[in-house]
Amino acid sequence: MRQRHCSKPQPRWTSLRVVEITVALCVAAVVGLGVGLAALAVDTKWLWPPPVELGTVAGARVLMGSVTSGLITVAVFGLWMRTVVVGLMAAHFSPRTLLIFLEDRFQRNLLAFMSAGVVAVLVIMLRMPNDEQATAPFVSTVLVVVIALAAMAGVLLAIQHATRSLSLPELISRLAEDALKVLDRLPEERLELTEVPPPVSAAQTVLAPGTGWITRIDIDRILIALPFGGVVHLRSRVGEFVTPRSPVALVSTIEVNGEVDFDAIAEAFNLARTRSPNMDLAFAVSQLVDVGTFALQARADTSTSHEVLVHLEAVVEEIVDRGLPRLHDKDKDGRCVYDDVGWDAVDIVKLCVERLRGAASRDPEAVRHLTHMLHRIRGIAENCKASEVVSEVEYQVEMLLTLADACGTLSRDRPN
Repeated sequence: MRQRHCSKPQPRWTSLRVVEITVALCVAAVVGLGVGLAALAVDTKWLWPPPVELGTVAGARVLMGSVTSGLITVAVFGLWMRTVVVGLMAAHFSPRTLLIFLEDRFQRNLLAFMSAGVVAVLVIMLRMPNDEQATAPFVSTVLVVVIALAAMAGVLLAIQHATRSLSLPELISRLAEDALKVLDRLPEERLELTEVPPPVSAAQTVLAPGTGWITRIDIDRILIALPFGGVVHLRSRVGEFVTPRSPVALVSTIEVNGEVDFDAIAEAFNLARTRSPNMDLAFAVSQLVDVGTFALQARADTSTSHEVLVHLEAVVEEIVDRGLPRLHDKDKDGRCVYDDVGWDAVDIVKLCVERLRGAASRDPEAVRHLTHMLHRIRGIAENCKASEVVSEVEYQVEMLLTLADACGTLSRDRPN
């Protein structure tokens, strides 16, 4: 079996949120500029002289300078509140889970609002009349006061939001919802197969295009790279870490003179430097399991672990009920892609329970909760006629009870 290397394999960088933050700040600056100019235009064209004297231009400039400083202070305070949240949560979660607290849309929106307010106030302050003793523009001054009041409300919202973020059930529920969203985004099964033919003995190996985590596999690109009748067997799946020496696919060419674009097949495996839960269901579920294992191991926090198990049960039941689609595909010209190693419900059950059962076996209540969860998952699997899942659940229950006996958990503390 020959190995085909791609030229100059290079890892692909994971997309950061720098672009989102930059776009939000740019939009905020444009909005602030527009609001400030619009307020000045209203004052100049329709409300000059002002119907109500609110002071002089000099006094308005002092007010606007104070509001600008206050807006910057509020923005810094909002960021500081996130730091406080992360520090308080460090005793409850693993470092990887703590990253979730830093990805806060509310925080970004608050920062964008404050940026828009700063730009609007600066525009008004710089374009006001030069005569310091002239009457201050009415609409512009009122707008600055409104922005200042909104900033004060922003402080209260930042405190309230940070306090709500400290809720353990809130985070666990969010992780479960994110896992279900990933399940909804999975592509539909293109070709349903009950049996996959094995690769031929002369199949050629395609190696990974670089080092990193597989985030997506482009099946359409693989099909285009094959000749008529070409067959590819996938040897890696989403969420797997690969290097330039890792086989990601096997290629069988049916026609003798068929040409295969091996580089295109390798490039169909999109890589990232870090693993992302956005399209990686196994990783999304693992984040939820992380909270449970950390609660049991580090703090013996059975209440948090039970919270995790009930949400994890809902996620796994949904996975078992829907099933996980394989990436099998075939076009009209006989090109085939067979997904031999894709994730299935059995893999998810194994991933969850094997990481939880060691820590759970040392606590009678955790054993009871985990066993109840497995019994309910088995009921869903039986209704779906997923015999492999039923067998895996029964095996995991047996292993859990064996560990519980070894740890001295009494039989009366375990469910019947």
